Amino acid sequence: MRDDLTGLPSRKAFFSKLLSIEEGTSVTVLLIDIDNFRFVNFTYGYRIGDLILKSASSYFKKILGYHFKNVYVARTGANQFGVLIFNDVPVVRIEEVFKRYLHFVEFRLNADSVRITNSVGVSSGNVNYEKVFLEAEEALFEAKNLKNTLVTHENFKFKDFEKFKRTREKLIKAIRDSGVVPYFQPIVSLRTGEIFGYEVLSRIFVDGELLRGDYVFAVADSLALTPDIDKQLFLKAINFFSDYKLFFNLSMKYFFRELNNIFQITKQHSLDLSNVIFEITESQRIVQEGTAVTLFKMFKEFNAKVAVDDFGAGYSNFMYLKKFPADVLKIDGAFIRNSKNDIRDLTIVKSIVQVARAFKLRSLAEFIEDEETYRLMKEVGVSLGQGYFIGKPEPEPKKIKIELN
Repeated sequence: MRDDLTGLPSRKAFFSKLLSIEEGTSVTVLLIDIDNFRFVNFTYGYRIGDLILKSASSYFKKILGYHFKNVYVARTGANQFGVLIFNDVPVVRIEEVFKRYLHFVEFRLNADSVRITNSVGVSSGNVNYEKVFLEAEEALFEAKNLKNTLVTHENFKFKDFEKFKRTREKLIKAIRDSGVVPYFQPIVSLRTGEIFGYEVLSRIFVDGELLRGDYVFAVADSLALTPDIDKQLFLKAINFFSDYKLFFNLSMKYFFRELNNIFQITKQHSLDLSNVIFEITESQRIVQEGTAVTLFKMFKEFNAKVAVDDFGAGYSNFMYLKKFPADVLKIDGAFIRNSKNDIRDLTIVKSIVQVARAFKLRSLAEFIEDEETYRLMKEVGVSLGQGYFIGKPEPEPKKIKIELN
């Protein structure tokens, strides 16, 4: 199914390709719309307009194929082109290509020189690809309203676009200036009150300013900057590997990019990860048959351990224990916060503790914010505890011991 004019796959072929993608495959959808194309046809005539469409189709295919791997380009509308990129692509990289090669393009057609500008909508995901396409369409609609720009669906969700852009610039500068700093939150044995290890959390500084709040990390995630932040975090924590057990949270959205960064650093620095525990959360993508076993072998190759984060929050958590042998179960904080007031939450916590014991795993209760919750978690047999009652994140690992009266 080819478009007669450009020779590219047609809109029908594009959707056939989109809907045949296997669930779990990371896909980025770009929709490129040539701005004010009616004006081009009106000014230069339809013959020149058709030549521009043919030239633009070849140009888009060449540029995108050069800068990204596994690219599929189709003509999805009169002056619109749909692009599928079959891997995780940082948004900042797409923006760079847009600004340099797609922002405006000049074509020389015989004696005429015609300059076009483009608007681009972007979305990405690894499930429900029809929804990903519709999100790219929403982003394209906003891009066309703004004129000659690129908008991602993630960015589009942020109401204050100026605030978003300011935060984006600060994040990029912070990463460029190595402004990611590890902070260490203590994790203790509830039986002894002594330090078991620390969760390593990122704090982001730019020009001495700490970028605060969940908003900052939401923007970073929308721009696919999370793997770059976590890479700096991991590198800067290397000096503590031999002295402490350290927990690192891996982004599920960029899971395989995160793993690739970690294993490259590990090989480059000949690291022993026997004191490192990687936290993973529920994700259909990594509990598929075969994939989980492969990942587990990769962790064990470097002596690393695995903690299942937010255990109890979803229905398929037990698939982890069957396919992805873990070392620690981190009980979802929603059950911990109100366990002293809600017997149902406490019952769930007790059940998870029993499961952990049956599988010979440690259980960990996070969000322990007061002494009463600490005592309760200790009483029901939770192995480890974490939360502000125990200790806040600090720039250096702080040795503490919890002693109750």
